Amino acid sequence: MPSRLPAVHVTTDPVAELDVDALVVPVFRGAIEAPGAEQALQALGLDEVPRDAAFRGRLGEVLDLAAPGQPWGRVTLVGLGRMDELSAEQLRRAAGAAARHVAPRCRTIATTLVLVQPAAESLRAVAEGALLGAYRFDDCRPGRDPLALEDITLVVPSSLADEAGQQLALAHAHAAAQCVARDLVSTPPNLMWPGEVADRARDLVGSEVQVEVWDEARLVEERCGGILAVGRGSARPPRLVRLHYRPGAPVAKVALVGKGITFDTGGISLKRPSTIMESMKGDMGGAAAVLAVFTALAELGVQVEVVGYLCLAENMIGGDAQRPSDVIEIRNGTTVEVMNTDAEGRLVMADGLSLAVEDEEVEAVIDVATLTGAAFRAIGKRATAVFANDDDVLRQVLSAAEAAGEASWHLPLWEELRDNLESDVADLDNLGRGDEAGATMAGLFLREFVDGRPWVHLDIAGPFWQDADRYHNPRHGTGVAVRTLLRWLEQTTT
Repeated sequence: MPSRLPAVHVTTDPVAELDVDALVVPVFRGAIEAPGAEQALQALGLDEVPRDAAFRGRLGEVLDLAAPGQPWGRVTLVGLGRMDELSAEQLRRAAGAAARHVAPRCRTIATTLVLVQPAAESLRAVAEGALLGAYRFDDCRPGRDPLALEDITLVVPSSLADEAGQQLALAHAHAAAQCVARDLVSTPPNLMWPGEVADRARDLVGSEVQVEVWDEARLVEERCGGILAVGRGSARPPRLVRLHYRPGAPVAKVALVGKGITFDTGGISLKRPSTIMESMKGDMGGAAAVLAVFTALAELGVQVEVVGYLCLAENMIGGDAQRPSDVIEIRNGTTVEVMNTDAEGRLVMADGLSLAVEDEEVEAVIDVATLTGAAFRAIGKRATAVFANDDDVLRQVLSAAEAAGEASWHLPLWEELRDNLESDVADLDNLGRGDEAGATMAGLFLREFVDGRPWVHLDIAGPFWQDADRYHNPRHGTGVAVRTLLRWLEQTTT
């Protein structure tokens, strides 16, 4: 089941009248006090925020203060960073850090964060951040005490009260969808394999979404040679899941394709060092993001027809595993020489992209994949690498990512590198001759299967996973790209 999220609502009541376990008060770095702080400090008998080496108001820092005789059990200060750097994303991150800090101990909280920048987008950002920050993956520890946090109150000015309902609904839908992806990515691989993802897809989406599952026999019939080749080494066979959402009067039709390698050993081209394999249960982060998007489309009233393809396999070492120098045939008839079995994601995605563009009504295709270590070596582990063959769709996606607060950076598809994909014995080489521009080479490979259709490739190999809690993102699966895709679909609707 998807992780439980707290309820969230707004109030215009004075801070002094709020009866909550903790009052979260924002603090800027420097001498300037944030709106809402003065009243709380006065109630505590303080003239100014206590700043020391441990708390200076840096973004995401937290400090608890006792509040004897007050309606709040405690005051939790949360840093906003510098005032001249304030943005909706800073508010989202601060709200997430504060919620993560208080969630294990407080049942109810209130915050004055929205008062810092009173606008609809700020309200939505604070709500998203608080909901995402309260998340914790506990599916494998049923005996652990559940998170205490049940209710979040946002103190807002009266000018925002009328539109608060709509903004909170958007925030909750986006956060809940992202937490679906987090659950899928964080689930151990012995509990999450291709068939299990297919079963979860049926359970998670509503009646508005059609779900079709192709087993290995159907994959053979449909000539999905990439998915079949990658899954050959596993005792748990591959699957392809097709999702279809069609509103009453769609304004456009698009396709989403997600890489779903439920565990990646690298195959015979074994990953090195072995210590990196812990995160490879999350190599299905692209498919998790696409599936999570479909859980929210009807609730958000998206007026775009969306078709999704989850390309699911487990890349294992076995007696029938594919070998370096094997030649396979992709759905669209392209033959590929498999030079490295750890470059498997692009093989399953080739089948998914081929299927997506067979539908002539599809106006744009976006794929999401934990594809290359080269991507995060180029731009770091906190940003998505973005490749595209269409400037208009690229601008739309980058705009959606910025609005969602998900760092993204456009990288090039250098045409002069295309020759590196040439194989001596097949149409393409899955790795690319030479060792330069690995993320670009993977993007160029995928481009071969979109038949010129407007297309954007999101390489989330960096931000899909993190080793420590950070702001509104938890340790391990982050659910990245879900809110970017939802924002893009909402923009397309309007």
